[in-house]
Amino acid sequence: MTRRLRRVLLGTALAAVLVGMSAPVAAADPEIEPGTDPASAQFPYPGDPESEAALVAGEDDRLTEVRTVSSLASWTASPTKSPYRLATGSAYTLVLTARSQPYTVADLLLLAPQTFVRRPDGSYLLSEHLVVESGATLNLANPGGLRLHLASDSDGFVSIVNYGGRLNIAGADGVPAVISSFDRDTERLDSLTDDGRAYLRAIGGQVSLSHARLEGLGFWSGRTGGLSLTGTDRPDAGSLHDLADSLKVGPVADQGPDIDGNKNSALGDVLPAGDLPVPTVDVDDPRYSYVSAAVADTTVTDSAFGLFVSGANGLDIRDSVFDANIVSGLVLHRYVMNAVVETTSASGNGLDGLQLARATTGIVLSEVVANENDRNGVTISGLPLATGPSATGTSVGSYGNNSIANSQVRRNGRYGVEVIGGQNVDVLANDIAANAVGVVVRDAATEVSVVGNQVSSSHDQGIALRDGVDGAVVTGNVVSGGETSVYVRDSSAEIDQNTLEDATTHAVSFVGEVGSSSLRQNKISGRGPSAIEVGRADGLDTGGWVNDQDGWDDTTPFLVTLKRFAQPLTVLWSLLGALLLFTAVRGARSHRARRHPYLDKAPAWDPAPVQVGAVPMGAAPRGAGHDGSPS
Repeated sequence: MTRRLRRVLLGTALAAVLVGMSAPVAAADPEIEPGTDPASAQFPYPGDPESEAALVAGEDDRLTEVRTVSSLASWTASPTKSPYRLATGSAYTLVLTARSQPYTVADLLLLAPQTFVRRPDGSYLLSEHLVVESGATLNLANPGGLRLHLASDSDGFVSIVNYGGRLNIAGADGVPAVISSFDRDTERLDSLTDDGRAYLRAIGGQVSLSHARLEGLGFWSGRTGGLSLTGTDRPDAGSLHDLADSLKVGPVADQGPDIDGNKNSALGDVLPAGDLPVPTVDVDDPRYSYVSAAVADTTVTDSAFGLFVSGANGLDIRDSVFDANIVSGLVLHRYVMNAVVETTSASGNGLDGLQLARATTGIVLSEVVANENDRNGVTISGLPLATGPSATGTSVGSYGNNSIANSQVRRNGRYGVEVIGGQNVDVLANDIAANAVGVVVRDAATEVSVVGNQVSSSHDQGIALRDGVDGAVVTGNVVSGGETSVYVRDSSAEIDQNTLEDATTHAVSFVGEVGSSSLRQNKISGRGPSAIEVGRADGLDTGGWVNDQDGWDDTTPFLVTLKRFAQPLTVLWSLLGALLLFTAVRGARSHRARRHPYLDKAPAWDPAPVQVGAVPMGAAPRGAGHDGSPS
């Protein structure tokens, strides 16, 4: 090997090493942050968590005491049939018992002349707790509009709790019923939550709100969060009677005890001794424990939660506003089914606009507005309540059958719409703009449809499917702006017939295990390194993909393109091949100009023939002078 050849080979190897060191590494995805479940999200709550949690526990104890007294009174020989008052802790609680006629503002003035008073400006001030028992109805309305202040200051706060009865709050068009917290020292809204704050709650029963405005209510927990509708942990009396009738245990013997008037047993009647049938009762059956409510033309602002609901069936919310609350605007927490939320706003809240937590199903969100919330516009979680055996024996099944359609979701702090697990979720025909990511579907969600949405001006991705999503359909969307229009990671999806425009990195990006994902008949435009990124996908079959990419401007620099293909071994073999080619060409040229190797050894004689004979007359012999003498 010559010295020149050794130098060439050394330079080739060095070039390969340098190219390998400078080869680009597959970029991570800084725009995709690991998702967290909404229940575990860190939230900068402005109050005092420790003191407020203790106050929530105190409220639970107070309501348990009220329920216990009510139950004991019903078993006495002369059960309490008229309203009564309990001393519960440092406050009083007025209990409205069952009767056929609704309780009104006029009744409260008579029943609580010292704690329910009319103020000079025509408003009312309530300074003790109210509980509406099963069988009772409380109508909070007043001609010309009701203005009710609930005492809430450093001396304590009050609440109105519907415990299995019916609560009606009604105003009129242009003259709403206004209920608010009231600091008796400043005569303004109570803006502090660290010492508790007045709230409204329904535990079972029925609630109706129409043309109402609620302001400055609630603290810390969902059930004390402002306006709270929760299922009860026990059946109401009417449902228990239905349960007793459904058992069909046969007639009671004539010699049985007299049970006239006692309808508080879980069986609704006392049965004879001996074998009893074992009833099969579904504890999740809404007719035994769920609250039902209708909310229309109602505004809730400056509260802890706008509206918190759990354990509800047949919820109907229309034409309402849940804006500018400390935590979230509208929260459907657990066991909420068959709910409709329509033409409702949840904007400017400290966490999410609308949040559908786990164990919610059959929820329809239509024409809602969720703008400028600090986290997500809309969060829909269908994750199971348990992933294995648990103390409560909760099912490990996921939840779903929820949808959001024809809605506006803009300028939220993180995501526009986030779907976390679950199945059969539809995101249809929404206007989703100026969020970090427009639509996120994650955590093994199945059968999710993202169809017909206008997704624009996202900071990172327009639509992101990640972490185990299966069977997703993304079609008919117009996605504009953002770094990537559609991002798929460790998930499978059919992405068809979308218009993907103005992305700055990729129109579609596939990363990891993406299964049998497909990309067909999409119109793609924008500018960036590549329209469709599949280099980081594992085993993706792109055969049969047909997309219109004529509008894509590839901005990859030449050096980056070179590095993309210039892997170390590729460069080494390419240079070796070039070296061999150069040597062959040079050798061919040398062969064309080749000379005899012994040319310098050729004889010195003149090969021309010499004529032997007489010398012509007058010619001097060779080697002679003009005179014939030798020279």
